[in-house]
Amino acid sequence: MQRAIKNFGELGITIKRLRTDNAPEFTTTNWSNKKSYKVKERAFTTFLSRNGIVDETTPIRSPQSNGKIERFHQHYNKLFYSKDKKLNQNELQHYLNKYYYFYNFERPHSSLQNKSPFQILQKFLTK
Repeated sequence: MQRAIKNFGELGITIKRLRTDNAPEFTTTNWSNKKSYKVKERAFTTFLSRNGIVDETTPIRSPQSNGKIERFHQHYNKLFYSKDKKLNQNELQHYLNKYYYFYNFERPHSSLQNKSPFQILQKFLTK
């Protein structure tokens, strides 16, 4: 998140809101059953709050409300879980960096009229 704030800041973009799923590393709410919950502050949500970023979570059990990241995970799983051998930390980071670059700067996305996310972002930055 620190790197995203820095990188987007260099482009003149301020992150105001972040959407995450309800995973325990992101959310302050831990569901103990379907009717009640308890609140536990996480370092991640504290960081967001200190940086003026609204922490927005998706509705529970609704992957369709977070379709972009679900699609990303689908591609990610195909790429990394089909490997025949286990990767060490350095190898995994190398492949992740290559994949993130490809996914955000080179890969055409049908939902973006077959443009990459960066190509779409450039349009907003040049207006």
